[in-house]
Amino acid sequence: MTSNQFFIKKIPETGRRFFIEGQEHHHLCRVARAKPGQHIWLTDGHNRKLLVEIEDIDSSKAWLRPLDTVEEKISVRIILGLGLTKPATFDFIVQKATELGVSEIQPLITERSQSLPADEKLKRRQERWGRIAKEALKQCKGAILPEIKPPVELRKAARAVSTVKKIYLDESSRVYFRDILEGEKADAIYLMIGPEGGWTQDEIADLRAEGFKGLSLGGRILKTETAALAAISLISHFWNW
Repeated sequence: MTSNQFFIKKIPETGRRFFIEGQEHHHLCRVARAKPGQHIWLTDGHNRKLLVEIEDIDSSKAWLRPLDTVEEKISVRIILGLGLTKPATFDFIVQKATELGVSEIQPLITERSQSLPADEKLKRRQERWGRIAKEALKQCKGAILPEIKPPVELRKAARAVSTVKKIYLDESSRVYFRDILEGEKADAIYLMIGPEGGWTQDEIADLRAEGFKGLSLGGRILKTETAALAAISLISHFWNW
């Protein structure tokens, strides 16, 4: 059985054979060099994976026969609010957050975040984030593709949060991640992480006013990408895996 996984827009609801074409067909036959008779996984990013057998491959299509559908279940939905960082850093966090099972990523405009590019360049950057997430999902063989929202101001994002556990990373806090992870599990958690340079005091006041609790990862000052991966990994390990 091959270890390859491919992305499709929607998993078929019937057990009949179907085909894929376009970019995923190219990846299947030109990059993965899959052959008839091999098994592969498909996902549409909505919590489900489909195991199929390759029946035939021609120059434009690959015909597939469904074998089994698997649902990826998570206990806690993770929403990541992330201050806009340098493009390479943000790309990296999108990739790793996808691998770790984050359900939604909300780019944040904060006082110390990177400035937004012009509309056309922002559109291309958002499309890039989507491609990075899809490739990461294929690589890790997951079934949850995070929804990546358009950037919004921190205060607006914080006010939009309702029935979830709300936390933000705060290196000065004396409350640590272990203090919540050993407690009652939430259905969803909104994790706010600042950009390079962190939060301002006014932003911390705004977060606290909206019910967010500041948590620390320890005594060291971590880079944004390190802090993001550490926090998401802890939540995923204790509450989802």
